[in-house]
Amino acid sequence: MLLPLLFLCLLSLASGQSIEGRWYAAVALPTGDKAFFVLALERQGGGWQGTFVNGPDRNISSSGRVDGRKLRLEFNYWDGVLEAELKGGKLEGAFTRQYRKETRIRPFVAQRTPLTKATAAPGASVEGEWIFNVERKDGKEFWLAAFRQNNNKIEGTLIPVSGDYGTLTGWIENRTLLLSRFDGIRATVLKARVNPDGSTEGTIDADRFRGRRPNGFGQLPDATTYTRMKNPREPFRFSFPDLHGGKVSSADERFAGKVVIVTITGSWCPNCHEEAPLLAELYESYRNRGLEIVALGFEYTGERERDLRQLRLFAEKHKIKYPVLLAGTTENATEMLGQLENFRAYPTTLFIGRDGVVRRIHAGFDGPATGERHIRLKKEMTEFVEKLLAEK
Repeated sequence: MLLPLLFLCLLSLASGQSIEGRWYAAVALPTGDKAFFVLALERQGGGWQGTFVNGPDRNISSSGRVDGRKLRLEFNYWDGVLEAELKGGKLEGAFTRQYRKETRIRPFVAQRTPLTKATAAPGASVEGEWIFNVERKDGKEFWLAAFRQNNNKIEGTLIPVSGDYGTLTGWIENRTLLLSRFDGIRATVLKARVNPDGSTEGTIDADRFRGRRPNGFGQLPDATTYTRMKNPREPFRFSFPDLHGGKVSSADERFAGKVVIVTITGSWCPNCHEEAPLLAELYESYRNRGLEIVALGFEYTGERERDLRQLRLFAEKHKIKYPVLLAGTTENATEMLGQLENFRAYPTTLFIGRDGVVRRIHAGFDGPATGERHIRLKKEMTEFVEKLLAEK
């Protein structure tokens, strides 16, 4: 019976069954750091499915296959692909995706045991909220950060006005904090030291920061006043092609006398993917009462067919029934949105009354990783739509 059993074992390896299950993975950043996450692999019908796991967050491949020892997972909504080969019990390869005008390649490795873990006592608590003063290339910004701690284990997120980073996971030992995330778009590493006075300092990728508890340290930007109309009295105008080539304009009859939500979005934007289900729900609930929604998509490449493909995938993924327009690229967005002042966040969402006046502009979107903030924002947006619809 030994030969048949050996044959079955070899067949199992060749068919890729040996890679099924949970892998502890990492991708390399240009800084030399590694962003850690979990890769879960499972069979799906005749193919394979891979999931990037970051705490409670899940990013699932659109398709996948195993050919002997080689794995290929496509994440079509990110315009990305993970390719790896099983070598000596490890998966080694790269995650490749289009990033603006370049092809971004991140070296990838995964194994069955954790790639990093804490081995000493925490030394400090980071539980709760912090204000981070982040030094970026274009100036300093104040961000909110929120963490949950269970002994050495940490989960949390970073919340700049442009939208949260999703769930980061990691550990703390001897006052040293390491958190990271990879979801196919964001590869983020936070490294910090908690000082004896309760402050913290470190880096978020290539940016330095200092942090303290919220008591009087810094002023967080207001998402509802961050971006403004240069002339609040003029109507917001747009005229761009939809996904089928037809022109959709703010002057169209369908928008006259309606409450209109305009979301400035992109298929590459994680926070836009988190906002889309809420907008789809609002459209279903209030369309018959006079709500219209339109998405202005700004894509990466400037290659018309490729950008249209990505927006179509975005619309299909979220079952969007309102118009999605190809408005331009991230490089010319500021020019195309010349009526706006201080436009810097995707998504940025405009709420327009029946009179055509922009009543509110909300920069960014607080996703599920922000907990109560996410629930509160969904409630506020819904209530504001109801208020606008009630106006005659």
